[in-house]
Amino acid sequence: MRRTLKAAILGATGLVGIEYARMLSQHPYIKPAYLAGKGSVGKPYEEVVRWQTAGQVPKEVASMEVKPTDPKLMDDVDLIFSPLPQGAAGPVEEEFAKLGFPVISNSPDHRFDPDVPLLVPEINPHTVKLIDEQKKRRDWKGFIVTTPLCTAQGAAIPLAPIYMNFKMNGAFITTIQSLSGAGYPGIPSLDVVDNILPLGDAYDAKTIKEITRILSEARRAVNDPPMQEVSLAATTHRIATIHGHYEVTYVTFKEDTDAGKVREVLENFRGEPQELKLPTAPEKPIIVVDQDNRPQVYFDRWSGNPPGMSVVVGRVKQVNARTIRMVSLIHNTVRGAAGGGILAAELLVEKGYIE
Repeated sequence: MRRTLKAAILGATGLVGIEYARMLSQHPYIKPAYLAGKGSVGKPYEEVVRWQTAGQVPKEVASMEVKPTDPKLMDDVDLIFSPLPQGAAGPVEEEFAKLGFPVISNSPDHRFDPDVPLLVPEINPHTVKLIDEQKKRRDWKGFIVTTPLCTAQGAAIPLAPIYMNFKMNGAFITTIQSLSGAGYPGIPSLDVVDNILPLGDAYDAKTIKEITRILSEARRAVNDPPMQEVSLAATTHRIATIHGHYEVTYVTFKEDTDAGKVREVLENFRGEPQELKLPTAPEKPIIVVDQDNRPQVYFDRWSGNPPGMSVVVGRVKQVNARTIRMVSLIHNTVRGAAGGGILAAELLVEKGYIE
């Protein structure tokens, strides 16, 4: 029987922090033991958190006192979950890693450090080996592992099995993203209500940069030569939905490719987390739906078991002999953030990086 691991959640009152608190409260062996927050230190968690997710504040964390983000106070903590904002996260996470803590980060600050894994456990689990290089190069007792941008995961998870099984030429992606992707309090209402808000070229570019890295590492050994080159482009937008990123992708191929075979590959996709039966791994990381009017954000964002951990793909259609269209939906704060972080931690436990 596995020993219980005690986890600290940094930014525990934020939108991703509350998903960590919710999911870890029911986890079989990783338990929330330290809730760190800014501006609410010393108060019970249930008094200061705005619980904007399913259910109520779990009794396991409701009365816990919110504490400072200070590693000196975390003597009995085994690992750190860090959904801190860009800029603030980097130095804090490095401090924890130097002191020997495993850090699972949802922040972009270390995503493109060459010795830091950008981990989607079903797609590139072998990249955890970068931890060995990271610890040696930086002389750290601990380490940092990052998860990708939620938007990038919404496209990359269904694109990866296509990339691995067909001669893919490129993909053109349009995203329609929820407000929770911007954190709380998010976007001013007058900017987004009755509107579609383009996120701009810089956001488009970072989305493509992350998808490119994920696909390049798909089921490959770290030192393997590069696989096929693909041309990727994205246009990203925000709309007034609360949770769930909806993404329309046109995939092109170097040879005639049947949409039915693509659909079959998506339906059958499984990864190492499913083989290992990790607690947070959904039985199907990709759920393919048949209805012409699905997925829909409101009805499908909590799909999977655990809820919200599957990416839903629908409207898989043959556009022409070398092009297919598909629509994907990811719960951005669950699979795209906290749930993905917990799944990464479970894989690291299984592989001996977290003891």
